Amino acid sequence: MSIRYFVVNEQSSLTRYLRFFLFLLGAVMAIAGCATPSPRLQPSGLNTTFTVAEDAPFTTYLHKTREMMVKSRVDIHDDNREVVLKANMPFELRPDEGSYPKGKDGKYGKGILLIHGLSDSPYLLQPLARHLQKQGFFVRAVLLPGHGTVPGDLLNIRYQEWMRAVQYGIRGMKGEVKDLFLGGFSTGAALSVLESLKDKEIKGLILISPALAVKDSKVALAGMLSGFKDWIGDIQDDVDYVKYETFAVNAAYQIYLLTREIDALLEQGRRIEAPIFAALSREDMTIDPDRALFVLEKFAPSPRNVLVVYGKNPQMAGGVSGGNIYYENSSLADKKVLDFSHVSLPIPCDDRHYGDLGGYKSCLHYRNDQEKRRTCLMDDSIWRGEISRDNLKAYTVRRLTCNPKYDGMIEKLDQFLRLVTK
Repeated sequence: MSIRYFVVNEQSSLTRYLRFFLFLLGAVMAIAGCATPSPRLQPSGLNTTFTVAEDAPFTTYLHKTREMMVKSRVDIHDDNREVVLKANMPFELRPDEGSYPKGKDGKYGKGILLIHGLSDSPYLLQPLARHLQKQGFFVRAVLLPGHGTVPGDLLNIRYQEWMRAVQYGIRGMKGEVKDLFLGGFSTGAALSVLESLKDKEIKGLILISPALAVKDSKVALAGMLSGFKDWIGDIQDDVDYVKYETFAVNAAYQIYLLTREIDALLEQGRRIEAPIFAALSREDMTIDPDRALFVLEKFAPSPRNVLVVYGKNPQMAGGVSGGNIYYENSSLADKKVLDFSHVSLPIPCDDRHYGDLGGYKSCLHYRNDQEKRRTCLMDDSIWRGEISRDNLKAYTVRRLTCNPKYDGMIEKLDQFLRLVTK
């Protein structure tokens, strides 16, 4: 009798707790439902899947993408239309055929498909693309589904759709070039690694701030959280026209799933056989640089790999160690730079948007501190760097959005390309 009494009362308690939880959940959802989200925080309905046919010409892809952007973006008007579209669109750059003619098979000798990062756009890879074009590469860049329109389009995205866009790009490039390279920033670098593990025809990889693991270990829980919460942190103003400022919980979960697929293939014995050029910052607060270094050391055996590591530790500054590994000091007091952020590496500091004199200042971390936010936006004499806890505790910091050592990185990239394109 006592055992039965305990079970009945235990079930009653659980029932009461469950009812109370459901009541609270219902109340929260009801309150949330009363407020209509801004159009940019809702899916556009046009950019959650990759809808271009596998064999569609790249010109068709460009046309469909432009049409989708015009219909979906809420910030386009007559004065900024072409600037916004050009910054976010996929693109193609052909080398000078006088200097780099096609072969008898009608193909260019070398080409590269560039893949942008999470919440970004192809804009961040335009400087690299222009340089590679001058080096004789036929260059294309794709736009990953969920990007280039509104942040709401990442609420229901699946990383497999990103893979479909990349595979479309690869398929088209193979019809245009003899030797195909892949290049990517952050999530784009992870997608490049994944495809190279599956496609042994890839001749080389260029990986900038590769997202082979995410810094925040709680990202594994984002799948559960996305059912109750749409956004990570504060909803931002989204004034940056080439990158979403408001970040979807689901998007973080998708990059986690992408890295898990890479890990599974590595555990099965796959190796990154294509030679790699990689650049990363030890102070990166978005990706896990230690994991990236581990993967490159253990699973990428090519002797032609070149790695550039930026760090503010004096013991890692300058010089060369371990063959083609270059350690660069990222603490530049004369430039008021504390260290290099995740987003800074692919952008030269003369960039018109993210450069030293560019129009965009990254101060999202001061959303709830208006005084520091104002200082961050208006005072060009403050320190710049990664938005780490130590940096923010010591200084008012503007997040660094360009690479003060970009030219040196490109020089080392050219050394790598000479090694692998002989």
